[in-house]
Amino acid sequence: MAPSKPIDLPFTRDSMIRVLTYGATPEASPYSHKQIAEWCDRFWCQYLDVDAGPAIEQLLPVLTDVETQWDLYLANTYSIDELRTKSFENETMPLQWFRDWLREVEK
Repeated sequence: MAPSKPIDLPFTRDSMIRVLTYGATPEASPYSHKQIAEWCDRFWCQYLDVDAGPAIEQLLPVLTDVETQWDLYLANTYSIDELRTKSFENETMPLQWFRDWLREVEK
């Protein structure tokens, strides 16, 4: 599966809230759930070898969960052949997941 066009937002709490809000309202979003999952993964990877401050540390479990749930959702929904050939730009995860992640981040 080829990567999507990256979301051009800084890796901050405010951007994360914005991205998760887009995920919760895909009809009004300029980004796909695939792009959102990839952005969360890139954000998380910024802190693999770096100590994150408390504000970012709080976000890391949610960032991981978004990307992991995207992968699991696709793996549980599509065959191996489909996973190899489809782009998934129009695929959406359950919107409630994004609302739950937003609540977690906004705590």
